[in-house]
Amino acid sequence: MSTDNNAMLTLQCPSCGGKTVFAPGSDRFICPYCGNEHIFRLPTAAASRYANDQSFERKHLPRPRPREVIVQQRDHSLVFSWRWFSLKYIPMVFFCIAWDAFLCFWYSMAFKMESTPWIMMVFPIVHVAVGVGLTYSTLAGFINRTTLRLDGQKFIVQYDPLPWYGEVKVPVDELDQLYCKESHTSSDSGSHYSYQLCALLKDGRKLALIKNLESPDLAAYLEQQIETWLRIPDLEVAGEMT
Repeated sequence: MSTDNNAMLTLQCPSCGGKTVFAPGSDRFICPYCGNEHIFRLPTAAASRYANDQSFERKHLPRPRPREVIVQQRDHSLVFSWRWFSLKYIPMVFFCIAWDAFLCFWYSMAFKMESTPWIMMVFPIVHVAVGVGLTYSTLAGFINRTTLRLDGQKFIVQYDPLPWYGEVKVPVDELDQLYCKESHTSSDSGSHYSYQLCALLKDGRKLALIKNLESPDLAAYLEQQIETWLRIPDLEVAGEMT
């Protein structure tokens, strides 16, 4: 970033790398090369004391938009959306087919018997529940998307077209700070990391806004864009992802 003699800023587009001239009086600029809109704010007086802190500078550089995220501005609202699909769902299709086919075979044999032992009908019930859950979540992974909508009153997270748990509606005036968290789980198959976008509310409560994000870049991008849109100062929160 550089400043010319006419108090204009020269910025590099986070999406395509093209350079554009930007007026400091605005907090948004559109890249003339790729057409993507970006949000940018000059450091506030409260943040100026961190000017020589390299870690602070890295954190507050404009985050590039992840490829899978679609950003739309509608009237007075800002909308982010992205699909759930990833390559991990492809082997799950074959696993679900095998699991469900075995259960169908089991019950077809049970119903053909003249006198079916009750244990033969009851024993696979847990397996049926697991099969339904796995099949539903795999189907959702192929067709569902997350939509995050901001307007002047509400912060809304929705999942569609298949219903899914964890939808959020929070008045924006209750949001005090946003931050990202990293979760780590270990199993025999290895380690797994996931990420959350969380909020610190003005009454002191902490709320997970979006769980199970697969990319730390997506979580950090959403945090930065939302805080800029809502003009929330970016302050450190205990336990946030570094």
